[in-house]
Amino acid sequence: MKRTKLMAAVLAAVLTLSMAGCGNEVSDSDSSRAAKDTTASASSQEDSSEAQSSASEKETDSSVSESETTTTTTSKASDSSETTTTASESSSQSGTEKTTTTTKQASATTTKAQTAPQTTTTTAATKATTPAANGKETFSVPQSGQWIGGVVVCDRNLGPKIRGLISFGGNESLAQYFCSMVNDMKKMVGSGVNVYTMGAPVSSAFYTPKGMTGVTTDQHKAITDLNKFLRSDVKNVDTYAALAPHTSEYIYFRTDHHWTELAAYYAAEAFAKTAGVPFKTLSEMQAGVKKGFTGSMHYYSNCQEFLTYPDTYYYWKPKNSYTTTYYNGYFQGARAGSLFYDWATGSSCYLSVLGTDDTIAEIKTDVKNGRTLVLFKDSYGNALVPYFVGSFEKIYVLDMRYTHVGLKNFYKQVGATDILFGSSLSSFYTTSRADGIRALMY
Repeated sequence: MKRTKLMAAVLAAVLTLSMAGCGNEVSDSDSSRAAKDTTASASSQEDSSEAQSSASEKETDSSVSESETTTTTTSKASDSSETTTTASESSSQSGTEKTTTTTKQASATTTKAQTAPQTTTTTAATKATTPAANGKETFSVPQSGQWIGGVVVCDRNLGPKIRGLISFGGNESLAQYFCSMVNDMKKMVGSGVNVYTMGAPVSSAFYTPKGMTGVTTDQHKAITDLNKFLRSDVKNVDTYAALAPHTSEYIYFRTDHHWTELAAYYAAEAFAKTAGVPFKTLSEMQAGVKKGFTGSMHYYSNCQEFLTYPDTYYYWKPKNSYTTTYYNGYFQGARAGSLFYDWATGSSCYLSVLGTDDTIAEIKTDVKNGRTLVLFKDSYGNALVPYFVGSFEKIYVLDMRYTHVGLKNFYKQVGATDILFGSSLSSFYTTSRADGIRALMY
């Protein structure tokens, strides 16, 4: 049994590596996408946010405007190799780090965007349109689960209750490694810039079937463990605590490894309270719905049931005024763009925000509070961005896998007042992510 679970976890890491990337890393439906990053096997799967859903479709580069129909993007492997710790490994090590190294490859893919999707509707946001309150969709811990293709497939024979889970593994050694980088970042920017960490649990934190072991270590502990190693002037947001009261709501996709826009809303709300900035409620935003979202789990498991019982993608757009500009990873080549990509439907729904990962996004809003946020993210962080538009005067979105700009000068150039590491918890426990950021600090 132990050997079977270990092999499954290792397979999960390898598969997810081959799909890492939301945008480039997670570009949906991109089975051709090669490995990008994984952390505990979830980190790479988390990345592969988009790369997953339909092996034939692909995400477009954020340079694409909503009216464009075809784009070509090149997957970039920010690291030639990376360290991955599986849940079963880390839990059996009594805190001793055990790792495996996986080599990643870069690949090119072509995506065709769908225009005028009939499955997309936009409505004025009210409680009635919120999946948390519409009374139609409630969720609970699955009854059973089995390892298939490196992921856990739950309740496969229960129709629309089917759910896929990715694993997570973390230990204090990895937590300390990440926090060391964050502490050095805080030391570099000084007391005039606020620094925060906010790691998002992956779905196995809340939906692992009772009695099933080897899927995840304690993700709440993985979040609170960061407090042991972070400087006292770095604030750690407890995302697990923010999500735990809402597990019966639509906070994680069943057919994809990402959290939903609703989960990101609850996390962003907790961050806004910590940062002391204004925050817009869902009722103050414009709600949209896209049906027929089939995410990464079909790619990982080849279970046809994930296509038969797709997810619904709910999202919310800010109503205040803002502009979005995209740059390359060196903060060059400015071009106007859109924060939302309405062409993204079907397996590409998670690309609706930002559309890609390999660019730096600059969002200027009508909020006049002098606060400029720099967000370091992976594909989970994409879902956070719309909720910050009503909280900060300027927002800069940098993907920790594809950014190449020197950070010390960048912070001065944009006038950073707040720096948030807002990504999947898996990225916090992936050493290559910390290494990549540290290399840009000076």
